[in-house]
Amino acid sequence: MKPDANNRARVIATAVATATATVLGLVGATTTGAGSAGAVPLAGCPALYVLGVQGTGQSSPTADPLADTGVVGALIAPVLLAAPGLVQRSYIPYGAGFGGVVPGGGPDPYVVSVTDARNQLDAAATQIADTCPGTMIAGIGYSQGAQAMSWFARDIGAGAGPVAPDRVAGIALYAHPDRAPDAPIFPGRPGQTVPDPAPGTRGAAVSTVQLANPPAGGGGIADGATSYGALTGRVADICTDGDLACSAPDRAALLRVGAEIAAQADLRDPVAAIGSLNALFTGAMGGAWTTVVLNDFQVGAGNVDYAPQLGLAGRLIEAADPRTPGPSLEELRAADARWNEITATVAANPIGLLPKLAGQLGTAWGGLVADNADLLNPAIWVRYADTVARHNNYAINGQLNSGIAWMVALAHDIAGSQ
Repeated sequence: MKPDANNRARVIATAVATATATVLGLVGATTTGAGSAGAVPLAGCPALYVLGVQGTGQSSPTADPLADTGVVGALIAPVLLAAPGLVQRSYIPYGAGFGGVVPGGGPDPYVVSVTDARNQLDAAATQIADTCPGTMIAGIGYSQGAQAMSWFARDIGAGAGPVAPDRVAGIALYAHPDRAPDAPIFPGRPGQTVPDPAPGTRGAAVSTVQLANPPAGGGGIADGATSYGALTGRVADICTDGDLACSAPDRAALLRVGAEIAAQADLRDPVAAIGSLNALFTGAMGGAWTTVVLNDFQVGAGNVDYAPQLGLAGRLIEAADPRTPGPSLEELRAADARWNEITATVAANPIGLLPKLAGQLGTAWGGLVADNADLLNPAIWVRYADTVARHNNYAINGQLNSGIAWMVALAHDIAGSQ
């Protein structure tokens, strides 16, 4: 890429990252109080213990774990009233930040914040399971909190979490940034609207609950496409169409790249943001190119082909994802050796190889353009004109009601089975 083109690409990525930070960092009420991260508050052993993880700007490391505030509190508080004595709850106190750019959120990058919430979820679930062998666990996550909760559910479903799958009654995710493209309400169960019963129960109360949220197009801006293994049918993914956090356009690869880069950046001031974004962007581009050279070029017998196993958009998203490890020293050396082999082969037969490679790379570039077509389509962006309201209004528009009914039903089914 020529230097001026490289600069333009960096400017575009920076702008997209900044816009994404604004969307994913939508502000709610900041929760502060006397509580602190640590032991889960338990008063005896209830039938159901609900763990909540608030969204960006709605928690802090010193947040009161029993304060029913924010979007998650708007769901859990009615559950306590409807099932007195059967349910206890607490909220994970964590930074809930986006690199310092969101009022009410901590200074850490989004990825650090989500990881902290996830670690605390593990500790909380372990304590509940160890202290109360008969208590089942449920989880509610919103926005950034939904991402932490989904990682928690994914690992439990795969048998690699802090508790066994049969200790988890249900997980509800709202505005989930890792929502799979066009995912159904119950990922892995297209068409299902009634949750699976809690393990060990007949599910009589749960069978009366319908989670019939209108379908949402697109997928999460973080593009994790999480699956839930043994928890499939007990994890609900609720998204409002047009909420950019969970319903981003299908053909907007650079938006997702920008989101992934912004999630790792220090955005507390313009100078820090520029330096941080530049370093992350450069690293992602280098990682993507290393992967392309090692996996997508075929060399041998005097021939070179660009035969991608994954398109350029996919390589960029993969490299920018903070969950993807950067290339090792061995991989960097192997990529250098492979590139030298490619250039030497082409130099030995330029007339035979250059036109073919130009056509193959031109096709790949056309694919990259197509994978970002929605970014340049004004009709698409009309759908997101009120994305801030759509992201913030899950409690106002009634989308929490079915989640409330689900948690209450789980508590009654579990208590009845005991």
